Amino acid sequence: MDFDFTVEQQMLRDTLSSYLAEHWDFAGRRREFRDIAPGATALWRGIASDLGLFGAAFPTEAGGLGGGAVETMLIMEQFGRALVTEPYLSTAVIAGSVLKRWGSEKALGLIAEVISGQTIIALAHDEQSTRFRLANVRTRAVRRGDGYCVSGRKSVVLGGPVATHFLVTAETERGLTLLRIPASAAGVSREDFVAIDGQRASNIDFDNASALSLVGSEGEGLALLEPAIDDAIVALGAESIGIMRELIDRTTTYLQQRKQFGQPLASFQVLQHRLADMAIHFEQALSMVYMATLALQDDGDRPAAVSAMKIQADKSLRFVSQQAVQLHGGMGITDELAIGHYFKRALVIMASFGNEDDHYRRYDALMLKRGTDKAAA
Repeated sequence: MDFDFTVEQQMLRDTLSSYLAEHWDFAGRRREFRDIAPGATALWRGIASDLGLFGAAFPTEAGGLGGGAVETMLIMEQFGRALVTEPYLSTAVIAGSVLKRWGSEKALGLIAEVISGQTIIALAHDEQSTRFRLANVRTRAVRRGDGYCVSGRKSVVLGGPVATHFLVTAETERGLTLLRIPASAAGVSREDFVAIDGQRASNIDFDNASALSLVGSEGEGLALLEPAIDDAIVALGAESIGIMRELIDRTTTYLQQRKQFGQPLASFQVLQHRLADMAIHFEQALSMVYMATLALQDDGDRPAAVSAMKIQADKSLRFVSQQAVQLHGGMGITDELAIGHYFKRALVIMASFGNEDDHYRRYDALMLKRGTDKAAA
């Protein structure tokens, strides 16, 4: 598949790559791994102020650069290569997607705050019973005067410890609804922790917490959330591409440097074949990520393309990450070597927004519906 990037897109990718190489390293990541202090990190503030990166995929009328899914893909790939754990996915991709589709004056104002780095929005959606069923939410929002009060418990809210606002899904009389609640609001209590991949996360209880505003209209939550989650799945696919590129590069270098029986491990044909298999899996995933990125703007093609991409990207990521660990031997799982950290991040990506089985079922249902619709026509 031929996928030529514009000069501006190449500059975006190269600038971010250079910035991360200078301001973010594995030692710094290991230090942040143990830190769950609230507030934006130095890296987050730097990316916002030095690069203005958060505006890359937002419309110009909100202060953005007018980009879209391709720009998000390029950013997430570089984040994958560098193992960046900032809440870009929840704030700029998921919340950003919801705000762009909402499209109101208030939405444009919130986008401007996101672009500046002032506002960090964490999606508070998952519950113990949710799995990959977006509408399966027990949190309730009831009208109180001109506003809403929200009660319920949300699990594994990524970016929760550093968020300024939560984008909360709750059931109302009209169905699933999105609400914005300040992190400092009365009735909001958090249990913060560091996830296995280094991301900061929270379990959050909302006890009659007052919502600052609706996001969209009451009952419109599912219509806004579904395409936003598809955007996030493709963004994680792009991050997977970055992780696989880095794992293949690091593993190739290791096999070239490590000697056994008086010669580099890379000289053994069986190991060359394993590297070749890693490269094949990488290329298969790359093509699917490109296809899904292009399909995001088409509501008809988007869901099936996203699920097909998720299936292949997870298969490829699992194979490449497992091979990288095995080819490094015992040191591949040590905390001091980056390989094991990439592997942990891969595990989380594969479990995010549905696993392969979930997306096989979704893809089958979409194809069956498409066939039924064609037959009826």
